[in-house]
Amino acid sequence: MIPPAENAFQLGSARRCSDLGTALSDTERISLMNPIRGDNRESPEYSVKSNVQRLYDRFYPVQNDGYRWRDGSKTFYQWIRSVPGLATANVLNVGAGPTPTPALRRLRGEVGRLAGVDIDPIVVTNADLDEAHVTDGVSLPFNDGEFDIVYSDWTIEHVERPKPFLVEIRRVLKHGGTFVFRTTNLRHYVTLISAHTPYWFHKLTAKGFTARDSGAHRRWPTFYRMNTPAAVRRYLAEAGFDQINLQLIEPAPGYLAFNALTFRLGVAYERLVNRWTWSSRFRLILIARARANESQLHHVALENRW
Repeated sequence: MIPPAENAFQLGSARRCSDLGTALSDTERISLMNPIRGDNRESPEYSVKSNVQRLYDRFYPVQNDGYRWRDGSKTFYQWIRSVPGLATANVLNVGAGPTPTPALRRLRGEVGRLAGVDIDPIVVTNADLDEAHVTDGVSLPFNDGEFDIVYSDWTIEHVERPKPFLVEIRRVLKHGGTFVFRTTNLRHYVTLISAHTPYWFHKLTAKGFTARDSGAHRRWPTFYRMNTPAAVRRYLAEAGFDQINLQLIEPAPGYLAFNALTFRLGVAYERLVNRWTWSSRFRLILIARARANESQLHHVALENRW
């Protein structure tokens, strides 16, 4: 996760990653908690009552590929893997965190080079990366135009200043390069609750809902400055991106799986917002993909020097 730059670490403190084991990623957040993922074992183990298990199997059966119906992670990583030239691409994971648990989120070996950055030093334990860097949350220790693809999973909600953050991503992308990210939609009830409750409450509830390791990725404050479709389009355009594509997804309500009644309410909400196009604005997951626009780069870079 990339939080605001208030907690800065030494730039360029990179080391080669090796198989150092796995840790629970901060991306397994309360807002997308899914205690029962089927055979893919994407989430940590949770204690779930058998009646909720039956409801999960009824409403969100495991598909032939091992993922449950309405799985948001599958869609996001399909977007990344569909970028042309992936096999030889230089790829940067912004907010990489520790080693991702599910195989779906591991790209090492599928791309030419996979670098990762995070403000948390735990990133150097990420065995999915070819190289890891601890950064200040804004500046990236790479040359202009070094990457073909930049992606970020559950990071945008932690960015306090979206424009300089995006300008820096635009800087390290090649002309015509691709930026893909997944974040949470501010119009969803889970995000609204999170946005209007204090940080200490987030940490308290997270401890109650998750069985976290002592070495797990720490939770960072959220700002939700770029968490509506309109804000995403505006900030990306201002930072020098075009061909902006968005998709809103409402997954299985795993965050309500602690009780059969709440889970049923979550299922009803999921069915409602997935039924009509107009209701898509109230879905939880916001996925975006944009192209680095060569014609805007010089203008944007001059405006945003700091």
